[in-house]
Amino acid sequence: MAKTRSKSKPSPVAKVTKVTKAKKQQQEPEPETNTTLIPNKVTTKAISELVKFTTREQEKSTKKDSLFEEDPSKLYLTINTKKYLSSKPQFKPKVITLPHSIHPTDIRICLIIRDELVKTNEQLESLETELTKVDQILPGTVLKKDYKNFEKRRELFNQYDLFLFDDALMNLMPSLLGKIFYKSNKIPVPVRVVSGDKELSLVTLKNQVNKVLTSTWYLPPMGNIVSINIGNLNEEVEKLIDNVNKVVESFDVKTIKSFMIKTDVSPALPLYYTDNLFDEEDLAKEEDKKEDVEDEEEVDKFTSFEKGLLELGDVETVTKIIGKKLNKEQTKESKSKGKITKKKK
Repeated sequence: MAKTRSKSKPSPVAKVTKVTKAKKQQQEPEPETNTTLIPNKVTTKAISELVKFTTREQEKSTKKDSLFEEDPSKLYLTINTKKYLSSKPQFKPKVITLPHSIHPTDIRICLIIRDELVKTNEQLESLETELTKVDQILPGTVLKKDYKNFEKRRELFNQYDLFLFDDALMNLMPSLLGKIFYKSNKIPVPVRVVSGDKELSLVTLKNQVNKVLTSTWYLPPMGNIVSINIGNLNEEVEKLIDNVNKVVESFDVKTIKSFMIKTDVSPALPLYYTDNLFDEEDLAKEEDKKEDVEDEEEVDKFTSFEKGLLELGDVETVTKIIGKKLNKEQTKESKSKGKITKKKK
């Protein structure tokens, strides 16, 4: 019969060491990995300081003080880019969908729509009944006739918190509404109101309204600084951090100088500064400019008469007329060659 080997029992010391190693592995927390450009602790610290500052200023201010005519708790992310965000005036805002809404539940909304989609008062009343989140619907002709003067437009501006308009009216909106809307925090936002068959669609319109209510937006300026609303200081810090990170993600980091956070009444606190103010493309352009300048200098060395003389004239005539100039150019070339040879050594 074949002999069987008995299994040796593990020593108690080995058991203890295995158990202690297992416990250590369980106790040791995994290192936190921050996948965002701005560390969450930096944003948290900045928001905390803004809350303290706003509280102090509110305690100092009086009821008659004009310092807090703006909402002191509105929070903005200020973006400073390396280049201009736009080369010409823009009237179509860039919309960024946020993880947490920045708009109150009782927000007052006005929708501007083209005339051919709502031809009768009955259709208009029916549409207003269906769109429960929209307080008023204005056809384009009504806006043009009833809100022509500046005072009426200001009344309309003060009456609502958010203005939406049919995207087919994009080119008409600046003239219909005027500067008061586009130079404020109530920038009109375009929405799609028709379906694939070019007919008015309630489903599409409701989805567009809901999308806007969970978004923030900005007009790209003819400059390199823009501030984007990301929430309110009274909200949870975690939600504000999520909104900050979402806005940061919507920009190309290579084009950014800095991100800062602020309110209407506070100084801006830095969240991020880039180490590279210039990229490879900028350096390449600078080198091209230098080469172009050098080429221009080479062309300007001799006049057209002198060039013709060099080609057609004899040695004695050339030496008499432009001999000094030739000697200067020869000495410059010899010096540059000498520098190059020294570098190689």
